[in-house]
Amino acid sequence: KPDYDFYFNRIHFANPMTPESLAAIGDDLTEAAALILPNYDLDLVVFNCTSSSSIVGDEAIERAIHESKPTAKVLSTSQAVVANFKARDFKKISVLTPYSEEVSSLLRGYLERNGVEMVSSMHMDMDDDRDVAMLPTDEIIAAAKAAIHEDADAIFISCTAMRSAEIIPEIEAAIGKPVFTSNQATFDQISQIIGSLN
Repeated sequence: KPDYDFYFNRIHFANPMTPESLAAIGDDLTEAAALILPNYDLDLVVFNCTSSSSIVGDEAIERAIHESKPTAKVLSTSQAVVANFKARDFKKISVLTPYSEEVSSLLRGYLERNGVEMVSSMHMDMDDDRDVAMLPTDEIIAAAKAAIHEDADAIFISCTAMRSAEIIPEIEAAIGKPVFTSNQATFDQISQIIGSLN
């Protein structure tokens, strides 16, 4: 059982998922963080959205959150994905996203700038995060089988809305390679950061 208290706040987002709508989330980060236990210091504030955090950028996210929670450590999902990739010593990965090619290319750019080598990338061309959240298990597994490249050490399945973390064993059995996902990577990093504070 995790040894920390977990509080959250939702942040406004207007579909469809475009570079512009995902970038706009950054404008609300300061207020969204401020409303989590108002006037209390937090050890860690996490911005849990892969595509938006890769577009807004690490420095802008940290700056916005520190405006309202100046003492908190800051983590974004895109940072967590890079950290998880490096911690597990993967060399090359395949990437599966539910996004458009335009949004997917921005995520790939973020990963490449941070030392992640990709041998293949596949996008599902969805533009509504509510549809992503309702993707059936069999469709996620089928997409992973189509996306994995034989030269990849693992597959990364992007998007905190996609319910892929809960079926990692099933996906790994289907593709014969390790799987890491946005939510799994984020919670792995949360546990490490909080553990280092204790």
